Amino acid sequence: MLTVGLTGNVASGKTTVAERWRRAGVPVIDADAIGHAVLADDAAVRAELVKEFGGGILDPDEEIDRRLLGERAFATSEGVERLNDIVHPPLLERLDDALSGLDERGEERAIVDAALVFEFHLNEALDRVVLVTAPRETRKVRLRRERSLPDERIEAIMAAQLSDTDKIDESDYVIVNDGTLEDLYARADAVIAALREEAESEVGAAHPQEEE
Repeated sequence: MLTVGLTGNVASGKTTVAERWRRAGVPVIDADAIGHAVLADDAAVRAELVKEFGGGILDPDEEIDRRLLGERAFATSEGVERLNDIVHPPLLERLDDALSGLDERGEERAIVDAALVFEFHLNEALDRVVLVTAPRETRKVRLRRERSLPDERIEAIMAAQLSDTDKIDESDYVIVNDGTLEDLYARADAVIAALREEAESEVGAAHPQEEE
């Protein structure tokens, strides 16, 4: 099974691409949702995060408030690194289980939708990586409009992420989201078609036809 990481910095359009592929029938694993589940039901992770970032990241029900955690963790690159160190191991274990299930089901491709493919070093365990990029100023406008984030918060989030330039060098496919929604769909469709061909080629190579 061809495993593909789909990533992109904040407000790049990654989620739109993932949904486009999901609607086309491609199996998409939401690694960010797995991360949320780890925060919600892994008591050891919760305790370690409180120890690292303080009790202020908890809501009135003593659960992790992802917004508050994000504000503290993404304030510095060291905070992001520490967050990754805590959440990454259990997240990766659950991700492996999800991929194994798809492989056993006979799927030829599986997409891992994850904002932190490179930060979590998931690219080392995946066959291909697809990066969605968008101009920095365009992403800022989206964050102001869609999330009502102040400029200082936006700058902190962007500063804590690896640059697109660094990620492009490590990616197999790059989808540039600098046009209309229809443009993005067309580029996403072209990439998933190329990945389908790769997956079919790998299956053919693994199961060559016997000579008569």
